[in-house]
Amino acid sequence: MEAESTRSTELYLKVTDWLYVNRKKLIIAASTVVVLAVIIGLMAWQKAQTEAAAINKLLDVPLTTIQSGQVASAQVAPFLDVAKQYPGTSAGEYAELLAAESLFLNGKYPEAHQQFSKFIDNHSDSSLLPQAKMGLAAALEGEGNTSGAAQKYQEVIMAYPTDANIISPAKLTLARLDEQLNKLDQALNYYTELARVNNPNDPWSLEARERGELLLSKHPELRKAPPAAPLPSATSVLPGLQKKTPASTTTRAPAPARPKP
Repeated sequence: MEAESTRSTELYLKVTDWLYVNRKKLIIAASTVVVLAVIIGLMAWQKAQTEAAAINKLLDVPLTTIQSGQVASAQVAPFLDVAKQYPGTSAGEYAELLAAESLFLNGKYPEAHQQFSKFIDNHSDSSLLPQAKMGLAAALEGEGNTSGAAQKYQEVIMAYPTDANIISPAKLTLARLDEQLNKLDQALNYYTELARVNNPNDPWSLEARERGELLLSKHPELRKAPPAAPLPSATSVLPGLQKKTPASTTTRAPAPARPKP
């Protein structure tokens, strides 16, 4: 017991001496940790303040304008100003995407194509990436590049197979483009697949059902013929009538027994 007590006392003294010798380093280290915590806290607060300011700025941008007494899509410049003023914020990303959308709605398809492509290149990990890819496909269609748009919609379907908010409009639009490309069977498959959605309030399902019926009315040859019924046997046509085999005088080897299942 005395030996253990002596060892404990020696260990305590060694630790105390080490703390005394390194007290300045420990104080500096502790101070550094405190300073880092304060800096991190300030950065988080500043980021939150910046995000809030960016959101307020974005909300101030009108989504529509009045031109010549008619409602028109929003101007692009205010959205780009928000994106430029608040880079790295979620509101800045939304502003970039809204700018591309405004270009598209204003019929400036090449510019919209360029803006959507820029967003995809600069924000590869953004949660808005599916919408940007859908916008790029729509811009290609607006430019008259039907095959290119169809390819982009197909890429979206392959990339986000479980996102109904993305895949449903992508399939519906792709089916429409397939009709233009004379891929009628493929278009009908997409319409049929969307029409099976068991939700009476699903707009994509309702439109797919209408388009599918219209396609079949124009091309009745697309309707699949029901499977042919099997030819009736003599027994089924004339029940109770059995065809007897005449007895043979030639002795034949018995047929091998069938293995039991």
